[in-house]
Amino acid sequence: MGSTPPFTVRALGLKEPVERLRGSYQSAPPFPHLIIDDLFPASWLLPILDDYRHRTDWQWKSYDTALQKKMGTMPNSDLPFNIQRYFDFVYSGPFLRLLTSLTGIENLLPDPSLYGGGMHVVAGGGHFDLHIDFQKHPQTHLTNRLAMLTYLNPDWDSRNGGNLELWSVRPSARAVEIAPLFGRTVLMEQSKIAAHGHPAHIRPGLERKALIAYFYTNDATPEMKSTTVYVSQPGQSASARLQSALHNTLPPPIIRLLQKARHTLRARTGQRLPGR
Repeated sequence: MGSTPPFTVRALGLKEPVERLRGSYQSAPPFPHLIIDDLFPASWLLPILDDYRHRTDWQWKSYDTALQKKMGTMPNSDLPFNIQRYFDFVYSGPFLRLLTSLTGIENLLPDPSLYGGGMHVVAGGGHFDLHIDFQKHPQTHLTNRLAMLTYLNPDWDSRNGGNLELWSVRPSARAVEIAPLFGRTVLMEQSKIAAHGHPAHIRPGLERKALIAYFYTNDATPEMKSTTVYVSQPGQSASARLQSALHNTLPPPIIRLLQKARHTLRARTGQRLPGR
């Protein structure tokens, strides 16, 4: 692996001038975002899928509630070579400068711990209800300014579920729906109105895989939230509405305590608890 050539910005698949892409990003409704297909060469992404297929000791965090059912790699995990290589590149100086050119956001900073990022996998029946990401990193207290998602789903059909939805908050309405096709990268501004999710459940027997990286600036304010905020949406179950209200109002330590108690009770009973 020591002879593997380095990733470079010159190898990226930008099919339009950066200035035009920046205009598209900044003017996109319902909030700034940009969709770029085949930004990263398939020769960079396919080895990551191979690593995933042969995974043994990856460190995962699982979520299984009425609001989300998915798993992601843990922060500060020891990742396999190919996936770590990807994140090392997107957090490098040349790529950060490219992101500034594409978005207009100056002085972007990386997060080597990959808090909230890494590789995310959503299996059959999985979903992530409409939400707004944490505005401030809970450890570094930097402002969360930009999310980048790169999808790893060969031969994906938009009818499989799991499409990324971008919503306006007032009025509440879906504005954009993005299929998680292999090699598709989405840049998405982070703010208190950047409501998004993939609420449509994945079809049984399938997996939706994505690489997620967050980028920061050093200008956080005390009122910024360090937790996810859920947003109500039409058709949401009563259980999801209740969990959303509790999550958005109770302090994080209380939420963690309730989650721990729920998991303990489920483990003891060996049964699925009601309200799921």
